[in-house]
Amino acid sequence: LSHILPESERSRGVAEIKRVLVARDYQEIITYSFVEPAWEIDFAGNAQPAALLNPIASNMSVMRSGLIGGLIATLRSNLNRKQERVRIFEIGRCFLSQGAAVPTPEQQPLRLAALAYGLAQPEQWATAKTLVDFFDVKADLAALVEGAVLTPAAHPALHPGRCAQVSVNGHTAGWLGELHPRLAQ
Repeated sequence: LSHILPESERSRGVAEIKRVLVARDYQEIITYSFVEPAWEIDFAGNAQPAALLNPIASNMSVMRSGLIGGLIATLRSNLNRKQERVRIFEIGRCFLSQGAAVPTPEQQPLRLAALAYGLAQPEQWATAKTLVDFFDVKADLAALVEGAVLTPAAHPALHPGRCAQVSVNGHTAGWLGELHPRLAQ
């Protein structure tokens, strides 16, 4: 007989994570797993992404290893439509290696990425217009993850000096920071 181990009360499922983010005024997006090769270099520093044998389009010829590219493309689309405040997130599979014929779960982790742009709060007469900053997003992270530790770090898509590595229980969980100026253009 195998025993079913109890799940920690501190862990949160995908539905709970989505609920917390929506309560903090984020909107969920779903983007393609097929991306441009340039995105992988720019947003993930991945020069050897998992290439598709038969891509549906030339600009969607590799599998994403991160979610940042889809968030940035969605932000660009919203800015083209004159949106002044954008708060979006995506939970989706990423693809780390193309070595095995049948990918393992470790090669296709489920990841979360979020983006906040523009005003920190929806516009209203009782509050001053302030732009979202590092501390606003850090508060959103704190609402999601208890005990996250931030340390200065470098990431190819994030601004040097305005980037932190997020660790939870001694394990790297991700990054928090401002988009790199060369990509922000």
